[in-house]
Amino acid sequence: MLPAALLPSPPGRLLVPAPLRCHAPTQHSSSAAAARGLLLRGAGSPVVKRASDGGGWLLWHQSGARVALATSPDGLRWSAPVSPDPLLPSEDWWAFDTAAARPSDVLLISGPAASSRRFPSSAVYWLYYAGSTDGRFGSAFPAADVPALPGLAISQDGRNWARIEGAHHTGALLGVGEDGEEPRGWEARCIAAPKVVMHADGDLRMYYHSFDEMSQRHAIGLARSRDGIRWTKMGKVLEGGRAGSFDECGVRHGHVVRDRAARRYVMVYEGVDADGRVSIGMAVSEDGLKGWRRSSEMPVLCPSEEDEGWDGAGVGSPYLVQMDGAYDWRLYYMGVGRDGKASIGMAYSEGQALQKFKKCDAVLM
Repeated sequence: MLPAALLPSPPGRLLVPAPLRCHAPTQHSSSAAAARGLLLRGAGSPVVKRASDGGGWLLWHQSGARVALATSPDGLRWSAPVSPDPLLPSEDWWAFDTAAARPSDVLLISGPAASSRRFPSSAVYWLYYAGSTDGRFGSAFPAADVPALPGLAISQDGRNWARIEGAHHTGALLGVGEDGEEPRGWEARCIAAPKVVMHADGDLRMYYHSFDEMSQRHAIGLARSRDGIRWTKMGKVLEGGRAGSFDECGVRHGHVVRDRAARRYVMVYEGVDADGRVSIGMAVSEDGLKGWRRSSEMPVLCPSEEDEGWDGAGVGSPYLVQMDGAYDWRLYYMGVGRDGKASIGMAYSEGQALQKFKKCDAVLM
C-alpha cells in the first residue's frame, strides 16, 4: 500500500476511492470535445503507478524544469502537486541535470526483489529521469539538438529523493561518447527518456531514445543492466517508419510493458511525421529485445482535431498501464495545445486488439 503521507485528505465528495469506469464522452458540444481526455493541466511526461492492493495512485510528472508529484484514489481524479517538489535540477555545477529534470519511469522494488542483494532493501522507489544542462529541455517537445542524459534517484516514500551517481563523469548513468571516452555512436546528441523494465532479478532493460545524425531521425535504443545502475548499450531496437507514415521522421519516448494476457512485450511511443506532428504508435515484441514490429501502420492515438483542443498540437510521452482485466488498458499521455502549453490526459482500450485508444471524459479536480 502507498505511504499514507502521499495520499491527500479527501476534500469533500470528489476523492472517494470508489470504482470509476471510464467511458466515451456523451456530450457533443465543442467545449466538451476540446477537453476530452484531460486530467491535469500544466503538466507533462506522466509516470503513473498504482498500489497492487488498491491503496492509491501516484503520478510523477514534469512541471517546468522540475519533477512534481500528484496523488489519486482511482487514477482519474488527481490532487494538486504535493509540496515540496520531489526532484529539482541539481545544484552541482558539474552535473548533467543543472537546468532541467523530467521523469521517465519509476520502479517499485518491494517484497522479494527488495531483499535481493542487488538492491538496497530500504529503497522502494527507483526514479529514472532525463536531465539536461540546457533550459530548453524543460519544454514540452524539446528540439533534437538539446542534450540530455539519464539519471537515477531512489526514495523510501516517493517524495524525498537521493541521487545515485552513475559511471559518467557528470553523474549520469550513460554518456554519449564525447571527449574520446568511447566511440561516438548513433546516440551522439543525447540519451533521453530512460524507461526501465525489470524482466527478472539481475536482468533490467532500459529503453531510451536519441537523434541519429546519420539518418537525421530519432530512434529507440536498448541498454541492459544487472543492478539498475551500471548499464551496457545494446543498439537500436526501433527506427522511423516508411515515407508518408505517421512516424517517418523518427520514434522516441518508448514505454515498454509486459502484456500478461498475450505473453509478449508492448511498446507505446511517439511518432513524428514529415510535418513535425507528434502522435502515439504501438509496437510489439516476443522477448522485448529484438524483432519489434508495429502493431499497425496507423497511430493508436492522434492529436485533437478541435482548434481549441488542449492536445491539438501533439500527443506524446505515452505511459501504458494494464488494469485488472487482461484486455483493459489505460494510456496516460502528454498533450500540447496550439498555445504550446502541456497537460496530461488519459485514453483507454478494451478488447483483445489493443489497436485504438479512446479519450475519456475530462475529470478535472
